[in-house]
Amino acid sequence: GRGPIAILLLILIGGLALNLTPCVLPMIPINLAIIGAGAQAGSRRRGFLLGSTYGAAMAVVYGILGLVVILTAGTFGTINASPWFNAGIAALFVVLGLAMFDVVNIDLSRFSSGMRGPSQRGTFAVAFTMGAVAPLLAGACVAPVVIQVVLFSTSLYAGGTSLALALPFVLGLGMAI
Repeated sequence: GRGPIAILLLILIGGLALNLTPCVLPMIPINLAIIGAGAQAGSRRRGFLLGSTYGAAMAVVYGILGLVVILTAGTFGTINASPWFNAGIAALFVVLGLAMFDVVNIDLSRFSSGMRGPSQRGTFAVAFTMGAVAPLLAGACVAPVVIQVVLFSTSLYAGGTSLALALPFVLGLGMAI
């Protein structure tokens, strides 16, 4: 029964509040240190731009995932229930488990030299990549709120409100701020 501006503000504030969850809050300084947005950034402007790139990637990932769920509605649930999809996810977890026990060696450090500049400060590619991965890592803590926003968006979209497509992006933006 609220207007569209009130809905957007509530979703934005909800996204901000999600930063206080036990899974997300400790990750903020770690991620900022990895992307080099702190003292190593070289200037406040560069640090702000690196942090903004990180946050924009979070908003984009939440928005795209939300759009996929909203626009596919029931199809998304059938994909998750597919035995082939679940077998693929299980195979991924087996490989990651084997890597954890040093049976398989997964070394992604060779890619980091190409993403860093000569001064070893964070680059925008690293900031964007870390921002895109962050929503997937914090998914367990924020899933109840994200699912509620997506369900709310789906019902609004089914009722003819195209503003609903922006709600997952707004939630991601709130988490990125």
